[in-house]
Amino acid sequence: MTRTFEKGDKYRPVVTVTKVKKDVPTVVEMSGRRYILEHKDQRSKKPMEVAEWT
Repeated sequence: MTRTFEKGDKYRPVVTVTKVKKDVPTVVEMSGRRYILEHKDQRSKKPMEVAEWT
């Protein structure tokens, strides 16, 4: 039996830390899914350039 969740519900999931960098968990697994920490400076803010074909 699976539990149905609604917005605002609180529960304690089982989280497995997969990777740690400088004492900060950067990759975790929860409910069979992998979550990766992304810092605000990690990606460039400009949109990807599109190559023009002639």
